[in-house]
Amino acid sequence: MKSTFSMTGASIDIPHSLQELPPKWAHFCLHIEQFVRDELFFELGQKKLVVAFSGGVDSTALLLCLYYLSQKNNGNIIAAHLNHQLRPESTDDAVWAANLCSHLGITYIQKDVDVASLAEKMGIGVEEAGRNARYNFFHSVKDDNQADAIAVGHHLGDLCEDVLMRLIRGTGWPGLSGMEGWDEKRKLFRPFLLTNKGKLEAFLSTIGATWREDLSNSDQAWTRNRVRCTLLPLFLKENPNFPKSIARLWKLGRIDKAFWDDFTAETPSTILHKTLESSHQAVRLRMYKAALDSIGKGQALADTLFKLDEAWQENRVGVVFQFPNEKTATITSSGVVFSSKH
Repeated sequence: MKSTFSMTGASIDIPHSLQELPPKWAHFCLHIEQFVRDELFFELGQKKLVVAFSGGVDSTALLLCLYYLSQKNNGNIIAAHLNHQLRPESTDDAVWAANLCSHLGITYIQKDVDVASLAEKMGIGVEEAGRNARYNFFHSVKDDNQADAIAVGHHLGDLCEDVLMRLIRGTGWPGLSGMEGWDEKRKLFRPFLLTNKGKLEAFLSTIGATWREDLSNSDQAWTRNRVRCTLLPLFLKENPNFPKSIARLWKLGRIDKAFWDDFTAETPSTILHKTLESSHQAVRLRMYKAALDSIGKGQALADTLFKLDEAWQENRVGVVFQFPNEKTATITSSGVVFSSKH
């Protein structure tokens, strides 16, 4: 059955089950479930999920889609809302989010954080401080409620922006293909990653749902907003199908990452000469990185890996290369030895 939800004087009828949705949008939800299962290898059945819920179009669509699917799959969802206290309307956004969840019978958990003060205290940018606060909050909600995973509402437009930002930073392959759809370490997944934002807007509009607009998304003081408002439109002008190209790139990246992760899974901290001699440079570089990753945190720079491989080829025994987090690679007579002080 439908029931009325009112926040601004306008009465809104929101369906309460998958069966009440128009067929097109019921199929949309089922397609999202299929994407999560077949592409992200995550089953929604009987899962308790934390949904990152800001009240924007993407997170509202995510909340409702997973609300319908959780009923179908005997699961449960918890809405997690972080009030960043950065905008005058943020309190109204929180009230709106709480009321929508109350209307639908969804458990709602909110935390208020003065992100501007947090950024100043930590000596980092507001954007980074907000991101850290959000994900720390989501994980605390997950742990406190013994949930299975966290769902966030990144869509295809966000993936396009992410790829461009990684290109700007000089990220290598396959990281250049963009953010993970399923992050095993963080137990976090992105059901809408290959879905256009326009489809999310149409979904909400058709079923009578509204959302909150965050005007700070156009503030070009933040890197992501500059990419969204300036760079991405240029790419779309040159190639209107750019998002489809990024979706293909993402799929190829996932395939390549899965292959290399499996190939380098047993890479030892000492890679012997005979192994390096029988390997293509592409394989050697992957093994160097895998060995470094296995002994501690810290992202290895591609330039240093290239120099390491050059030193090995020239048999420069005794040369030591420094990597982040006090990790080292040393050329020895038997091969390359990786170590860490931590």
